[in-house]
Amino acid sequence: MARIRRSRLVGIITVAFLLVTFTAVSIGYFGSGTVHLLTVGNDAVELVVDDVTLEPKSHIEDHLVFDVSRGQHKVKLTDVHSGTVTHYTLEMPHGFAKVLLPTREDQCFLRFDMKNAAYGRPDDLLKDEGPRVEERYETHSEPIKLPTQTYLTFKELPERVKASDQVFLLRDTPCDFASEGTNPVLTRLILHERADELFSDPDTLLNDQFRPTAEE
Repeated sequence: MARIRRSRLVGIITVAFLLVTFTAVSIGYFGSGTVHLLTVGNDAVELVVDDVTLEPKSHIEDHLVFDVSRGQHKVKLTDVHSGTVTHYTLEMPHGFAKVLLPTREDQCFLRFDMKNAAYGRPDDLLKDEGPRVEERYETHSEPIKLPTQTYLTFKELPERVKASDQVFLLRDTPCDFASEGTNPVLTRLILHERADELFSDPDTLLNDQFRPTAEE
């Protein structure tokens, strides 16, 4: 009898676990997806979805995240500082969807493999050739589906990773430079805290970063 009771208890626990898992997955699937923005120069941006202005649910450095419901939407994205307005037709298929929207026409993106570099230490990354470019996004104002295990700022990278984990960092760069992403000099600049100057004054940034010091 005790063995039968244990079997029944195990069965009840298993069924309960499956029900909880199914419920959680269902809620996630039928919930809202997320829209991600990387601002240039920390400029203010305004996201309007189906004529409703949205407020970000999170804002970490230059990374903004917005909840957007499932379905097709008309999106208006305004770079408040420059006045640049971009229109999108956005398809949000399910609640697990993560979509990145360029905030301006000249904003492209590079995704770096952080496991093959000095993981989690930006200062070390800038001393060598930096991480390998895994993928380029040169879509010119088209929505981008964010791959899994992809982070948009150094601050969001996990503190520790397992050997089996993959960790990627996606950052923006002017589209004119995106095709040169394997250039070690450019990689260093894209990952630099002053990287937004590539959009406004790249020559000054290059001169400042590589001008010999007095000791040299």
